[in-house]
Order: sequence, then structure tokens, then C-alpha cells
Amino acid sequence: MADGIKSAKMKLLRATKHLRAIKKSIAAYAASRPYKIVRTNGRKKISVPKPPPQQISLLAGEMLYQMRSALDHLTFDIIASNPPKTPSNWHKRCQFPIRSTTPNRVLPPLPKSEFEVELPGISDKAFTILEAMQPYYAKTAAHTYLRFLAELSNIDKHRRLSLVRPRVRQSQQISVEGTVVNGLWRMLDRGGVIEPSNIAGYQRYGKANVKRTYKTLVAFDERGCLGDGTDLPVDFLLQMILYHIEVFVVPELIRLIENP
Repeated sequence: MADGIKSAKMKLLRATKHLRAIKKSIAAYAASRPYKIVRTNGRKKISVPKPPPQQISLLAGEMLYQMRSALDHLTFDIIASNPPKTPSNWHKRCQFPIRSTTPNRVLPPLPKSEFEVELPGISDKAFTILEAMQPYYAKTAAHTYLRFLAELSNIDKHRRLSLVRPRVRQSQQISVEGTVVNGLWRMLDRGGVIEPSNIAGYQRYGKANVKRTYKTLVAFDERGCLGDGTDLPVDFLLQMILYHIEVFVVPELIRLIENP
């Protein structure tokens, strides 16, 4: 039987495979050119009549599960390393806690008693480290991405597939006499207005041209729980969650297992 460290690493490897599959599915969707440029009331707008495939939401949910479960396996081993203080049936309740808010808006740190269900019998040393990881501190990117993990995994586990939406990235280059002098890009959602290019200021220097390209991306459509995180592409957001787990969270949990 694999111990918590080994099983957590296996799960994170599986999450990485899911991420590759997500990127591949998004690339295939983008290659189908699902967007159109339409003219409405004299203005050009982005239309995306073809929605992203639901496979993206399904794969995202499976990736979120593997990352969340990896943290739970490591927490199980942390609790198991302190058996004298562990209550009966502790293994049925133990999990890695991820809390975005504190009860009644009290200021952190929270006492150990607030985590008796998730962390039964945990040592003071381990509790101090896990409590400091809680997203309600909102101090670091790791706090933010753990909150995203909790919100998205709860949606997928208990309610439905996470909603996704298409976004179109407009890239623009202005060149004068064949030399690129300006470049920018902007994101457009469905119905986004394509503003006219402003090259008049460059024409006095020579023949000015503008080149625009468009690429379809996919983002979560869960603004209620992710806020501005819904502006990020699905694959990028999931990759950042995985990165912060692997770099900032898992090493701390492994150290607690190896040095209780």
C-alpha cells in the first residue's frame, strides 16, 4: 500500500496528465475557429456561436479532484503520526482544510478547536503550519490559488460541472514602412466590440498598416466564487493551482510527515 507521500505524488502526476489533456482539448477547440466577427448597428463585434466542449469541464473536475485528494492523503499521514492524541474514527473525518473566511469575521489565527473535525488530534507544530496556509489570510498567491482549488472542487464534487466560457484574444501590430512600431492585445468576451484601429498618428511617418489576429481561449464562468480569476484561461489557472501546491504546500506537508 502506498503511503501518503507516494500516493500524493502519484495523484499530482495524474493531475499533470489531465492538464495536458485540457490543453489539447482547448487547442482543438481554438483550431476550429469557433468565433465570428459580425457587424451590429454599424459596429464590429465578436460572436462565438460554438461553445467550448464539456470535456474541458469534465477534465478540469478530475484534475481538481486529484490535487485536492493529494493534500488529503498527506494530511492523513500527518494525523497518523500523532496516534496518542488521536480520537477514535479519526480517519473518517480527517482532511486538508481550506477555508476562505473565518467564522463571524474574527481575525486569524484561529484556535485549534475550530479545526477539530478536519484535523483531529493534530500536533501543535503541524496545526500552526496548516492554519497559516488558510486562504482567509489572503497574503500570498498560494492563499489565492488554494481558495480557487476549494471553490472549484466543491462545485464539481457537490453541484455540477464547472461552467466555462469562450474568450477571444485580439492581437494587433501596427507597422510603418514594414517596421513594427506598436503592438498590443486585448481580451474579448461574447459580444465584445472590436474597436477601430488608430493608425492616423503613424501615417505621417510613412505607409502605415495594421495587422490583427484572433485566438479563442477558454475561461471558467464562475465569477461568483472566483471573482477576477474567471478572466484567466482555464489551463493557465489550473496550472497555477498545481504549481503553488507542488512548490509551496506539498513540501511543507512532507516535512511534517518526515519530521513530526
